[in-house]
Amino acid sequence: MTQLLGKVCLVTGASGAIGAAIARRFRQEGACLALGFRTAKPDVICEEVGDRPSCVLCYCFDVANGEQVRDAVRTVESEFGRIDVLVNCAGVIGPIGPLETSDASDWARTIEINLYGSMHLARAVIPGMRERRQGKIILLSGGGAAYARPFFTAYSSSKAAVVRFAESLGQELEDANIQVNAIAPGPIKSRMWDQMRAAGPSGGPKLLEELKQMDETGGAAVERAAGLAAFLASDRSGRLTGRLLSAVWDDWEHLENHIDRITTSDALTLRRVPLN
Repeated sequence: MTQLLGKVCLVTGASGAIGAAIARRFRQEGACLALGFRTAKPDVICEEVGDRPSCVLCYCFDVANGEQVRDAVRTVESEFGRIDVLVNCAGVIGPIGPLETSDASDWARTIEINLYGSMHLARAVIPGMRERRQGKIILLSGGGAAYARPFFTAYSSSKAAVVRFAESLGQELEDANIQVNAIAPGPIKSRMWDQMRAAGPSGGPKLLEELKQMDETGGAAVERAAGLAAFLASDRSGRLTGRLLSAVWDDWEHLENHIDRITTSDALTLRRVPLN
């Protein structure tokens, strides 16, 4: 497990279930970690891993605040020398329920955190990556990005926008050798799922069925999302960019030999289905 050896990785939302799992996996892979959080400080193992000394630092900032993001990125670059990989796991589920009864300010705040947060972070790390002519940016998608999600209009809209942002920015940065991709982690038991459970019937019948399935199956393994993030952060993913990959359903472990074919197709992208 050394595919990220020596890489400096900024992981935001590192105190959440997915962010913490990605941070742990990256550390096992030999990465130096800059962990971003807003409320609870990440509880990530910081001791030495094998013969590799610990290099994990934590930074408190709000991804929706562009100035805080810029200051945090400057600090990370000053202390680590660079940022090779950005993984944005910071996100909120926002208001759950019918649109007409949703609080407009909560709806807007969801967009600010989930979409604007991704924009602020990418905008801050790109200059350094462009100067070095290499970098990996990994964003988190979610339920509703590729299909309708009633009663979760703020969340699904923001996550669909994140996917299109990753695709558009990925193409924009191709010549700079900076790859941008999005991950769909699957139904993972986390703080968001607790919020969904608390919402109950206001989330609609589909949510109740999903919660039932979660109870029966235990949900998706967070290690799958962490493994996919490690793949996309590593050199193994090559020039794969502008794609949405499912940690649960896509065979990403064997993707290396198919990257050239994928990049010349619409595979793993959001596309309109024409009427035949």
